[in-house]
Order: sequence, then structure tokens, then C-alpha cells
Amino acid sequence: MRPSLADILRAGFFSTLMWLKNNRWMFFMMFIWPYLLAGGMLLIGTAFGSLETFSQNVGVANPVVYMIAASGVVMSSLIIVDSVANFVVYARWVGTLPYLLLTPASYPLLLLLLPLPEAFMGSMSGLLAALPGAVIIEGLMGAARIGLILLFVYLGMLPLVGLSVVIASATLIVKTDENIASFLTPLMTLVSGVFYPVAILPPVLQALAKAIPVTYVVQAAKFAASFTTPEAAPFLVAAGSLTALALGYNGAAAIFIRGIERAVKKSGAV
Repeated sequence: MRPSLADILRAGFFSTLMWLKNNRWMFFMMFIWPYLLAGGMLLIGTAFGSLETFSQNVGVANPVVYMIAASGVVMSSLIIVDSVANFVVYARWVGTLPYLLLTPASYPLLLLLLPLPEAFMGSMSGLLAALPGAVIIEGLMGAARIGLILLFVYLGMLPLVGLSVVIASATLIVKTDENIASFLTPLMTLVSGVFYPVAILPPVLQALAKAIPVTYVVQAAKFAASFTTPEAAPFLVAAGSLTALALGYNGAAAIFIRGIERAVKKSGAV
């Protein structure tokens, strides 16, 4: 009997809950990590300059709220990529990959839906962790900023999932246990402009930043951390860019994964 979409999502959700239950320290770290990262960056920044200089260079009104929110964005994006792109690697490590390929369910659906609950819950925890700090500093306005950024994190999740599926599909044809997706997470942090403006990067990295979904989520976070009266135009531009990337990456994933699955089953690469 072929499992339904709800069955696959339920299995992924249950697996994520069991992982969190058996890794309570990691669950705790998910909620304090944004503050550790933001505190470290602010400490280093104030040692070599001032918050006012940082605000001018990065273009935000409240650097503390921005750093907390941006750290949550980074954590959420890394969890999304790790959950989906490394799903194949983890399944290979524990020995379940051949069984997943032979299940009645479509493998593209398994590759997309099984890690989706972890990506969703992990990305939510990254921003919810930043909520108390934003509320303490700015009250309801801080909560509104975090809520707006969370919406963009989920919008950015669409192209990130497509990009991660492409990487996970490519992992299928690699016969070693190496994590070939590990290059993506530091690259995203480097070029997305989280801790410095994208404009200071070399032209090649600036061009690459336009293809990284996290760049536009970070832009939205900067707009959200800066406004006193909301302006729709900057957010619409970021949303339009993320939508275009989602169509491109997910379209490529849909084409790529079918060919990879057939090649893997034919060659016995797993």
C-alpha cells in the first residue's frame, strides 16, 4: 500500500520529536544560540568601534534587535538546509537509504516531505528564540518585527528547500559517506550580508549573493529592524526575488531528482 502525503509528514514529524526528546541539550541550545551569536558579534563590534557606527554601516536603526533577529535567521536557514540537503547523508550513515529507495512511496516525495517537519520546526525555533529579547527591548514593536521576519523565513524556505533537494539528489550518486552539502552553509553565511553589507564583497561574491535565498531574508530583516512606519516596497522586492528563486530552484529539483533516482537504482550506487 502506497503511503499518503499525511503518512510521510507524520513519520517525519514523529522522527523529529523523538530526536528532540533524546537530545534535550541540543533543543536547549537552539533557543540560546541566537543570543550567543548576537552577543559575540556585538562584543567584537563594540571592541573595535561603536553601535552607532555599526548602525550606519549596516543600515539598521536598532543594531541589538537586528543582531538577535539576524542570528535567528542564520540559524533557521542553516537548519532548513541541513535538514533537507543532508537527509540522504544521514540515511546512508544509519543504513536506511536503500530501504527508502525501495519503498512504495515516490522517492522525490520522501526526500522532500520526510525532512520537512524538522526544517519547519527548526526554523520556527530560531526566530521564536529571538522573540523574548526583541520584546524586552522594544515591546510589541519588537514582537511585530520578529513576526514579519518569520514570514520571510518561511517564504525563503521555499527556494532553500528546492536548492537543498538538488544537493541531496546529487549526494545520491556519490559513493562515499562524505557530507558534500557542508560547503553550502558557510557560503550562505559569508555572502548573505548578515554581519556586513553585501556591497563590500568582491563583484563575484555579490553576484553569487543574488542567487542565495538567505540574502533576501536578511534584507527583509534589515528593513524590519529599521522601520518606524512600515513601507511595503522593500518587502515586496524581497518577496518577489524569493518567489523567483523558488520557481527556479524547485523547477530544477523536479527535473534533476527523477534522473538521479533512475541512475542510482540502475547503477546500485547506494
